[in-house]
Amino acid sequence: MMSKKLNTSAGGTPTNTLFKYFSKSPAVDKKKLTPSVNKDLESAEKESPRMKQPKLDDSKNSKSKEPSAKKKLSTSPTAKTSPDSKGKDKLKKKDTKLENPKNSKPKDSTPVAKRKLPVSDDEAPNGQRKRKRIVQPESESESEMDETKSEEDFSDCASDYEPDGNEVSDDSASSGDEEVSPSENDMSIDSPSPKKSRKKSKILNNNNNEPLSKKVKLETSTQLAEGSTFQEKLKNLQSNAKKDASYDDIVTTTSTLDEPVVWPHQKLDFLQPDKIKDKAGRRPDHPAYDKSTLHVPEKFLNGLSPGVRQWWVLKSDNFDCVLFFKVGKFYELYHMDADVGVTELGFTYMRGEFAHSGFPEISFDKMSTILVDRGFKIARVEQTETPDMMTERCKRIKSTKFDKVVAREICQITNRGTQVFGSQCKIGPNHKPNYMLALVEKDEGTWSRFGVCFIDTSIGDFHMGEFEDDKNCSRLLTLLSHHMPVLLLNEKSALSQRSQQIVRTVLGGILKELVPSNGSQACSAEKTLKLLAERYYAGNGSDDNWPLVLRTMQSDLDHLGLTPNDNYKLALKALGECIFFIHKCKLEPKVMPMARYQLYVPPDQVPDAKPAAASALRRSHMVLDATTLSNLRIIGEEHTLLSTLDHCCTKFGKRLLHHWLCAPSCDVEVIKERQDAIGELIRMSAELQEVRALLAPMPDFERNLAQIHLFGNKQKDHPDSRAILFEEKIYNRQKLLGFMSVLKGFNALTKLPTMFHQCETALLKRLTQLPESGGSFPDLSKELNYFATAFDHEAAAKTGVIAPQAGMDAEYDSAMDAISEIEGRLKVYLVEQERHFGCRLSYFGSDKKRYQLDVPESHASKANKSYTLEGQTKGKKPCRRYTTAESRALLKDMQHAEDTRNMVLKDLARRLFERFSNHYEQWKQCIDCVAKLDVLCSLAEYAGQQMVICVPELVSGVEQPFIQLEEGYHPCANASTYIPNGLELGTKSEAPLSLLTGPNMGGKSTLMRELGLLVIMAQIGAHIPAASCRLSLVDRIFTRLGAQDDILAGHSTFLVELNETSLILKHATCHSLVLLDELGRGTATYDGTAIAASVVNFLANLKCRTLFSTHYHNLIDFFHDDKRITLGHMACMVENEDNEDPTQETVTFLYKYTAGACPKSYGFNAAKLAGMPQGIIKRAYELSKKVEAIALQRKITAKIVAATAGSEDSKKEKLNTLKDLLKQLKMCQV
Repeated sequence: MMSKKLNTSAGGTPTNTLFKYFSKSPAVDKKKLTPSVNKDLESAEKESPRMKQPKLDDSKNSKSKEPSAKKKLSTSPTAKTSPDSKGKDKLKKKDTKLENPKNSKPKDSTPVAKRKLPVSDDEAPNGQRKRKRIVQPESESESEMDETKSEEDFSDCASDYEPDGNEVSDDSASSGDEEVSPSENDMSIDSPSPKKSRKKSKILNNNNNEPLSKKVKLETSTQLAEGSTFQEKLKNLQSNAKKDASYDDIVTTTSTLDEPVVWPHQKLDFLQPDKIKDKAGRRPDHPAYDKSTLHVPEKFLNGLSPGVRQWWVLKSDNFDCVLFFKVGKFYELYHMDADVGVTELGFTYMRGEFAHSGFPEISFDKMSTILVDRGFKIARVEQTETPDMMTERCKRIKSTKFDKVVAREICQITNRGTQVFGSQCKIGPNHKPNYMLALVEKDEGTWSRFGVCFIDTSIGDFHMGEFEDDKNCSRLLTLLSHHMPVLLLNEKSALSQRSQQIVRTVLGGILKELVPSNGSQACSAEKTLKLLAERYYAGNGSDDNWPLVLRTMQSDLDHLGLTPNDNYKLALKALGECIFFIHKCKLEPKVMPMARYQLYVPPDQVPDAKPAAASALRRSHMVLDATTLSNLRIIGEEHTLLSTLDHCCTKFGKRLLHHWLCAPSCDVEVIKERQDAIGELIRMSAELQEVRALLAPMPDFERNLAQIHLFGNKQKDHPDSRAILFEEKIYNRQKLLGFMSVLKGFNALTKLPTMFHQCETALLKRLTQLPESGGSFPDLSKELNYFATAFDHEAAAKTGVIAPQAGMDAEYDSAMDAISEIEGRLKVYLVEQERHFGCRLSYFGSDKKRYQLDVPESHASKANKSYTLEGQTKGKKPCRRYTTAESRALLKDMQHAEDTRNMVLKDLARRLFERFSNHYEQWKQCIDCVAKLDVLCSLAEYAGQQMVICVPELVSGVEQPFIQLEEGYHPCANASTYIPNGLELGTKSEAPLSLLTGPNMGGKSTLMRELGLLVIMAQIGAHIPAASCRLSLVDRIFTRLGAQDDILAGHSTFLVELNETSLILKHATCHSLVLLDELGRGTATYDGTAIAASVVNFLANLKCRTLFSTHYHNLIDFFHDDKRITLGHMACMVENEDNEDPTQETVTFLYKYTAGACPKSYGFNAAKLAGMPQGIIKRAYELSKKVEAIALQRKITAKIVAATAGSEDSKKEKLNTLKDLLKQLKMCQV
């Protein structure tokens, strides 16, 4: 028989919960119900509240009242809840008795079937009885009893809310296992008498991943009449032996562990690939198909319970999101989202007809972070009203059944590009910015105009810009290499083919979102300005509060600021797309109020103003494009210049060092200031280590400032302001702990002026000294003193509440007075009740079950009808607990007063955060100073670890750019095994272009990379690993290193080389540094040689510093007398040279740059080192000599012809040349 308390869970979890709507299932045919109850059924009754699932029943009968779990349990002889051995063992025993009925008579003479009926026991794993159920034995009125099962019964779930108000608090105090809580539901309908007290049962966690629909359904055994004889009972048992045996066979032989589970959502028609549509009814092949929405048929929705319908409605609008659907204290994942929870988060499916998994609210940060890092998009769905609020809402409107569920709203959609660290999310350890990039393009045929806006939502930095770009999208690629986004926004089919190629290749691994290109939601520059004016920057004239960057993007003719400047229309449109997307993600009110706009200008874009001197640089920062950053390995994770120099202690310091390396300075004064500061830090070794120890524990202040700004915002209309968070006390405590950590950090930073009071260099003084001492470090003492005394820090850390002193806040004092008044009334009422009962009484309970009268059992007889029994305890001091209308009214008044107090306290904390944010500029100035100091300390720490170090001398304004390097080391290589190199370019004795030759593997490419990295280090102000270095400023570094194709872009190796070379020829100036490695090797020898010679000639005329390595020795012959070019090679030592057997030749690499040309490349030595067969090497050597002989014969013939036409003196000189050529020809005979 099924009790009304079947679905009541142990441990004080509510019986009639908010989410009961999920559990409506087809009604049970009452005629099929039997009063038989077994142990497995009882174990199902003891199911954990987390394991009892809301029944997301998508069937046609979803409106019916009886839960399907209840129906199946009541109609099966052994509940198929888990493939345990209990049911199997019972059936085996039964079969044994059937085989030997006479010899297997048990000690109790009562027949087996009859013994099972009177009392059903639940046994814990240790064998102890946990609870009993009174069962009517062999009742002759089974049909009458079945008729009583007409009331609704709902499965428990994780929610703590009850629409009918009969809530049971999880926090209610328990006085032991013997406490009994009678209620009207405790009266078993199956029993004519009230149900006896029972012990609380322990939760049995049956983890069964298989849906009930997959389980075998078996008919129940026929019940035996009480008056039957033993022979009749035996006959009945034997008649069912086959059925029992078949069931036993199923239990023992059928395994579902290896069978794939097919969940109901996998069978839904509208989710099938051939029928799926977006919300507007468009198929995936439609050009306007929106993959973020789903068409869910109205007929299907109307057949669901209110809670299930609510989930599907949200899912249809956010089909590309994983819904974290709040139910009570848990975030639940249903259907396809549950699959994600199981595969990505390691959850197990919960029991039920449908796929379902979940986790407690407190774990949101951990679970969301894992999914976001793996590329998922998370929608956090919160309950935004209580059941009481729902009831009031339904009274005000003409409600339907679908209105009778608590409101839920999406409070935030999070992916990699929209991370905001709110109350539930801690600031992570990753210091890298997560940029969201909106890209708008206007295709002009052979070139494009781009509008860009990239933002970091965790800090609130908005970078906007508009620029023209070449056919290779060089500026766009440079932007992506400096600020690699994690999320790209663009309109569908709005990018050119070349831009789409970059999206597919360079941005192939990031998230991409499409924004509307037409309709009311389409973005434009005009719409963006109008939106900003209406929501954030209203006003004009003296009240104008537009940021300077946005003001420059507006037309000068429109004083209202609603007309865009023609040069920035695309940039404003890109900003509009970013605002549209963060609004869609419910982040606009969190991000926009703290937005700080910065104008993005491509680093190679030359300012309009011309320099005063022709030799002066026209830009303030060195340009490092995407190719150079990649070829020189400047930024990245391992073995890069960034990882080598990064000894920063703070996250904001690491971000600043990244910026310095991507844009080294071209201002000699700035560079010298940094060099002096680093030098002084090296000399002040004690202070250096002290300040590093001080900075090491600092939090990520930039993100903390943004987080505190968010906490101080008034979000009146945002769903988060209505969200009901069950762990809000914990979140509030975390907020205050984070806030106090920030205050502690800033307090520690106030030691810097004292620590560096003896510093002499201008930059260190500016970064560490207060304004009165000539520095820029802000005086924070006034504000920090205010926050130190504004609240009790110790109490706040313990309670998570900022409580002001009496008289400090009128609203708080009023709320506390109301609470005191109610406490007084409670004391008076308790005295009255003591007089009534004639004994001492006390209040019992907590939270929503407070103020129960704890009455001793001996005096409980005086309780009349006005007293409602809430519970009782047994033992040495038995007592009963009652509530009355008066005590319930007092509780309601107290809860109202406490809510008022909590709202005041919450707003008090918000106002405190708001006051902190009002001084943002002051805090930010401090962070900027500390970030620069951290980077300087990092560079000083690097310098202190090097074997050889020097301060490079930089000069500007020279007519002929030069570089002089002596004994330089590669900064990323191990100095103990590295052979240093020096060279001169552009000096009086050496030409600016060096034609570099040498053996394969001789170190040519390494020398080029070393030179490039040392120049970058010199111009960020660092000390460099070299004996000495002197150079003029470099405005841009160009590289053409290595050989690689771009298959995805359809570019061959040679085309990639020529693209990079083309960029050099178009943009190089005399102040540039060009590093060209083996140009022309991707095509035929003559073509490659000709192209290489042309490029060398162009760069020689440009007079820029160039290292041009080559294996084309014809170039040496062509340029060996050219004064514009110097010849250099990587030295080597050769043994057994010109031997007939090339495998005997041994080349020792000296890795030193030496003047002059190298006669050979010694390719056969490289072949030998690679392990090629000796026979092949010898054969190749023979062929090489033949080819060389043919070339020499042609050359000799040409020389002879040329000599006949010359004068006598020239003839002698040419004859000497011919002798050398003939000697070489003789050596070619193998």
